[in-house]
Amino acid sequence: MDIFAKQKIFIKSIILLIVMNITLIGFFIFREMKPPHKPLLFPKNEEYNDVSGILKKELNLSDNQVAQFDTIRKQNFEKQAALKEIIRVDKDAMNQEMFNKNSDETKVIKLAKKISQNEYQIELLHFEQAKKLKAVCNEKQLDKFEDLILEIRDYFRPDNQPMKR
Repeated sequence: MDIFAKQKIFIKSIILLIVMNITLIGFFIFREMKPPHKPLLFPKNEEYNDVSGILKKELNLSDNQVAQFDTIRKQNFEKQAALKEIIRVDKDAMNQEMFNKNSDETKVIKLAKKISQNEYQIELLHFEQAKKLKAVCNEKQLDKFEDLILEIRDYFRPDNQPMKR
């Protein structure tokens, strides 16, 4: 290869590296200029770190009602946690059985039914909790509670949470 061919390759390599550097710099500048995340649907409020704070403030719950709500929610959470752990163990067993060399189809079907029954039990727990919470409220609070449910759902939606960097 003569000196002129080497020089042409060298110049083309330098031009390619310059274009790549400019592209990367432009990418990083563009990335820093856009906002880190979309604005939240509902602004965050430190008092509302969980549903209890929202319910207490919006429904004007008495201290006795707050204690009853907390007890009901805690009991429900413990029951759900136990069922979710059973579901997790059963799903692991089902996945292990499904991808085993010699899968037992009846065992997989039984595990699937057991998982669905436990998920059904969780939904029944939600219903029972709702009945108990409504029993604690007075008529005025019940009317407000009905309207508040969708707002609470939207408040805790994943797309309404601040982005982590």
